Amino acid sequence: MRGEDIKAFREGRTLNQPDFAAWLNEKLGRKYDKAKISRWENGSEKIPAPVISLLLQEKIGTVTQHGPALICAAANRKGGVGKTAFTVNTATLLARHFKVLLIDADPQANATIHLGINSIEREREEKTLYYALKASVEALKSRGKGFDLSDYIVTTDSGLDVIPSGMRLGDAEAELQSQSSGDCALRECLDGGARQSYDFIFVDTPPHFGMLARNALTAANTVAIPCQTEMLSVAGVEFLLENLDMIRRRANPGVSVLGILPTMFNARLTQDQASLDDIRNLFGAKLRVFGPIPRATVYAQAVAAGRAALEAVPDAPGYEVYQAVADALIQERTRMPEVMAHVA
Repeated sequence: MRGEDIKAFREGRTLNQPDFAAWLNEKLGRKYDKAKISRWENGSEKIPAPVISLLLQEKIGTVTQHGPALICAAANRKGGVGKTAFTVNTATLLARHFKVLLIDADPQANATIHLGINSIEREREEKTLYYALKASVEALKSRGKGFDLSDYIVTTDSGLDVIPSGMRLGDAEAELQSQSSGDCALRECLDGGARQSYDFIFVDTPPHFGMLARNALTAANTVAIPCQTEMLSVAGVEFLLENLDMIRRRANPGVSVLGILPTMFNARLTQDQASLDDIRNLFGAKLRVFGPIPRATVYAQAVAAGRAALEAVPDAPGYEVYQAVADALIQERTRMPEVMAHVA
């Protein structure tokens, strides 16, 4: 969001700068004044993330119904780069204001475990993503058989809906490979109603380009690429971008890259700074590179507690970066013609 966007929003509400500052202070509990508003509007001072978030939410808040969802896949060919932390925290952040679904498409079930959901119990009850995909395929084959995705959803205390994963999902790689349209199974599953019921859908993916990752990229509107500030993770981004070009040619021409999110960054380490510079130099000319998420113990502690870090500690290190990513997703969704058709 730029200074002229702030000014247009203010003038659209027929507010002068002092009145606009008073409105912001009431909404956010801050102490902004006319001079601060003026500096934002003329571009001489950075607009704070909470202000951008509020204005975007006010803009999209006039939507008269939920859906259609913007589907965001988190992907990188390298494991351990923070995909799950990104997915869980960004989804939880948006779930404060929107209807959000998180799909754990990784057989390791990291997002499921992170949110305190018992993966083994859900597996025994046949209520994981693996069984949802199977039921969806059977419903499509029979053309009359009902399929209700809500049967597989767990709602967390934060209001986030989750389709859990389990080890059985690993079998889906081979099973989907044998189907003629196996890489479209997730898209078809979501087209059964979820896409129209949610505002945002997140998909956490495995760290390799198998059928599950291909399903996520085929279903997605946009892809976020978490990337640890180390050499192998940067290489993983390059391979993923090649894979994404193939997905565009064969199955999903409209999928975009939201941006690259540097993760686990330690500003005191020369290697981390060098890798951050590499990310910006290699990809910054064509892709958005968000600010780095710092390495912090709160994220590991949140996993142990079965909660998103930003739910447990709202001002955790890196909060403003996650908020910037959430705001970018809100902006991306407002560009969807189907969404704007619902705006009053």
